Amino acid sequence: TATPKPTTIQLFGRLNTKGQREAFHIYSMKQAIEEGFILDVLQNYTTYDTFYQINKEIEDDPRCKTVDAKRQIARFVELHETNIAQRVEVIVEHFRTTVMPELGGMAKAMVITASRQGAVKYRQAFEDYTKKKGYTDIKALVAFSGKVKLPDDETEYSESSMNGFPEDRLTKEFDKDEYQVLLVANKYQTGFDQPKLCAMYVLKKLKGVSAVQTLSRLNRICPPFEKKTFVLDFANTYEDIKAAFAPYYTTTLLSTSVTPTAIYDLEAQIDAYTVLDPDDIEKANELLYKGNISSKDKQKLTFYFKRSKNMIEQYEPLKQQEIVSQMRHFVRFYEFLLQVSCFEDTDLHKKYNFITYLLAYINIKHPGGGYNLDGKIKATNFVQKKAEEHTDPKLVAQPVVKLPTAESFGLTEAKEERLSQIIAEINSRTGKAYDNDVAVKAMLQIRDILLKSDKLKTSARNNTVKDFEFSYFDDIDDALIEGLEQNQDFFSLLLSNDEIKKQVLGIFTEEIYKSLREA
Repeated sequence: TATPKPTTIQLFGRLNTKGQREAFHIYSMKQAIEEGFILDVLQNYTTYDTFYQINKEIEDDPRCKTVDAKRQIARFVELHETNIAQRVEVIVEHFRTTVMPELGGMAKAMVITASRQGAVKYRQAFEDYTKKKGYTDIKALVAFSGKVKLPDDETEYSESSMNGFPEDRLTKEFDKDEYQVLLVANKYQTGFDQPKLCAMYVLKKLKGVSAVQTLSRLNRICPPFEKKTFVLDFANTYEDIKAAFAPYYTTTLLSTSVTPTAIYDLEAQIDAYTVLDPDDIEKANELLYKGNISSKDKQKLTFYFKRSKNMIEQYEPLKQQEIVSQMRHFVRFYEFLLQVSCFEDTDLHKKYNFITYLLAYINIKHPGGGYNLDGKIKATNFVQKKAEEHTDPKLVAQPVVKLPTAESFGLTEAKEERLSQIIAEINSRTGKAYDNDVAVKAMLQIRDILLKSDKLKTSARNNTVKDFEFSYFDDIDDALIEGLEQNQDFFSLLLSNDEIKKQVLGIFTEEIYKSLREA
């Protein structure tokens, strides 16, 4: 199990050398995500407050107004109370405009209500709203146990009576194209396997294992589609969710609004490198949106991407890494902004398409990586209409975005044990006899020196942990020189042996990255 309860560990766990009970084997969420077997459901996790702020800015921002057809999705901005009818409007409009086109139009969503009465009332509000708007392409089912009555209503409601079929048929019925949304009350929040679930709307407090298991209903991959998930949470805070996931998997959450201003700043920084040809972007998009891409089309696309790659490679290696890192940020935040709001800018979307494929074509760190245009073209997820033109001059500025992570910082017992093993191996390989305690203290000293680095702090705030590695290992030599007087012999060994240096100090990369990023 990815989420063992304390009682499970107590009953079935094995005693380790320290007298603690632990699982005999762990296949963590983190590993499963990295290996592509499940999705990271918190990649696009948004609280209602953040959703409100982003849409408020987009509604007011003259650079990106909504089109009339989608203006209703932002109506909740002017509303002060989030009652059932208003929440249903937000859920339905967001699902129809953003989620429904996913998976070739087969995407589904789950609404987590706080009670059986809540499930009934939300289903009623859902039916009323869709009927009023004339929507025939979105239908909802409800799931709860037993029978329930509402205040001032003598009707006895049950899952089967509201859905029109027995409870044991629900999973098969929900899998059909006829139904898109499932409203649940303490049901189907664990063990429910439906790969088409792309979005979740949370209306109740979630804690601990229950929070992880509930949100994990979204984590099933759905080949051959490149599935993206979205969570809109009306009831919990970032801290709630971070605390719930911390024991099982520490992930990145968006704690500040990704705004259009930040996206345009990132675009301007990328433009400043002059590695993207606007004509190539336009021609590439024409090919990408064709029904069938021929081998000749693929050759043309490869030519466009190779030209940009060559432009990037004219810069020195460190600057190349910086350019690629900025492009990754742009793709990540642009996708988030599209999922969380009614943002539209056709020219920006074309640039996003081009950069997405360019990043797959080039790989600075591991040369030789490729991209795949076979079969169906990669889903671009969002149908864009022409919005307004942007003729203002672009200014390069630092984007005001950050992605803090939820993990305490420090040298854990496990890391100290690993250091001990590494130092013992160094002793056997070099014929030295470095004292373990002295060496560990030396490592901690280097870590503290690195933590004070302004350069690393900037890098941590603006890069992913993989991109951060480049500047991290560049700064290690300066830290070693600074501590050389007190630990001359051990530091000299590290300075003279790149392999040992990276082996010993590489274990601090993530810790220092996360700590500096949160600073």
